Amino acid sequence: MIEVDLKGKDIQGASFVGIAFHIQDKDRFEGIYFRPFNFQNPERDNHSVQYVSLPEHDWSKLREEHPGVYENMIDPAPQPNDWLHAKIEVNYPSVKVYVNGASQPSLEVTQIGKQGKGQIGLWVGNGSEGAFKNLKIYPE
Repeated sequence: MIEVDLKGKDIQGASFVGIAFHIQDKDRFEGIYFRPFNFQNPERDNHSVQYVSLPEHDWSKLREEHPGVYENMIDPAPQPNDWLHAKIEVNYPSVKVYVNGASQPSLEVTQIGKQGKGQIGLWVGNGSEGAFKNLKIYPE
């Protein structure tokens, strides 16, 4: 299990913050990330938290081939400029993401990646800035 507090910005298309896991190298990993600019937007709130398995399964391929499966909204929706607390349970083949102490996961998916092990890292995408604190990693 991974726990972390993270913070992005309310800048449309320019704030992507999360955690990479099962990292093999800079191009091959799985990850969970957040799009803070979508948290409070009713037209895009279902794109608030995302799972990816790179390089083969980026967000666009997953959205096109499996709409609504690998991304979801966060309920209740956090404020986009505030810190949020994420608890990410990686229990192959399941990944569950809990936000701000919620009892139900905001996202629950079956992993696509087959690495099963690797490094963990803080992740920002598309030239984003992000802030992280209180990272805790609990072994299985």
